[in-house]
Amino acid sequence: MKKIALICLCTMTALSLLTGCSGSTEGGKENLGTVELGEYKGVKVNMPEVLVTDAEVDSRINQVLSQNPKEDEVDRPAAEGDVVNIDYVGTKDGVEFEGGSAKDFDLTLGSGSFIDGFEDGLIGVKKGDKKELDLTFPETYQEKSLAGQPVVFTVTVNAVKEKKDAVLDDEFVQRVSDYKTVDEYKESIRADLLKQKQQAADRQVQTSVLQQVVADSTFKLNKNAVSKRYNTRLKQYEQQAKMYGSSLAGMAQANGMDVPGLQEAIYASVKDDVKNQLVINTIAEREGLVLEDAGREAFAESNGQTVDAAVGYYGQETFDEMALNYKVMKFMADNAANVAQASEAETTAAETEAAETTAAQ
Repeated sequence: MKKIALICLCTMTALSLLTGCSGSTEGGKENLGTVELGEYKGVKVNMPEVLVTDAEVDSRINQVLSQNPKEDEVDRPAAEGDVVNIDYVGTKDGVEFEGGSAKDFDLTLGSGSFIDGFEDGLIGVKKGDKKELDLTFPETYQEKSLAGQPVVFTVTVNAVKEKKDAVLDDEFVQRVSDYKTVDEYKESIRADLLKQKQQAADRQVQTSVLQQVVADSTFKLNKNAVSKRYNTRLKQYEQQAKMYGSSLAGMAQANGMDVPGLQEAIYASVKDDVKNQLVINTIAEREGLVLEDAGREAFAESNGQTVDAAVGYYGQETFDEMALNYKVMKFMADNAANVAQASEAETTAAETEAAETTAAQ
């Protein structure tokens, strides 16, 4: 049985706070309880240097090359693996049906993109050919009016193209990007990889700092708030299980638990969420951190979205809470002490001292 992923893995603190799992109500004024904060400035954390190697750049470029083969038009019958550019019209009982027609469509033969018989029926065609394909939609086809029905596709072949391995040159760069030269393209790839790595490192640091602050703080949680969130979370799990055609018991079994064990894990994750949110809310209040448009934009950008797109997906209230959480976690990370940097400095000092001692001898 395929393991069903648990939704909203809120023990992953940064993710739970930044993906809409918090379940706040009344504009964030829900009474979660109280907290006596531990030290939240100068928290020691490892901030490793973020680097991008030439090999990583080459690997990304090779991936793009494989995904964008060169296509050369050929004057021969089409074979499996070739691309045919076609116009086609689909009819049922002599009447064109919706969604069954297109012009200048590139189809790779053998891709399985069309119903059975369509691509096989175009093996051997040449440019300028016109062919009628008598086919039948599968019984399980999503459009019920076509499921199991016989249809006719009239196909005109505009071109037959052979795929060839792409070569990294200026022409390829201009075909797949807005850049002009290979050097410009490589630098853009390096910059994208560096940005992705930096964002991942930032999330890791923010999570580590928050976890340490929570561990050093003392809480008195509002049991009603925890129970309410637990019931909401439990319903989410039940709904997800149902989407997979399963049940809470099935989900528990798929994750190596029984139902009470899963319920206990859910309750523990909810308590973690409440503690995390209490710490963030309290620090925001103590430091006077409020959400402004710049903060909204920074959070949306960190998730590769625009503000409008993010608000449309999450809703304004949830998005604002997530964006403020992000701002506070970034504040804590920016005020943390870099253990890796300190360790490097200590190592350098030790090496210098050893070298001087050796020279004196």
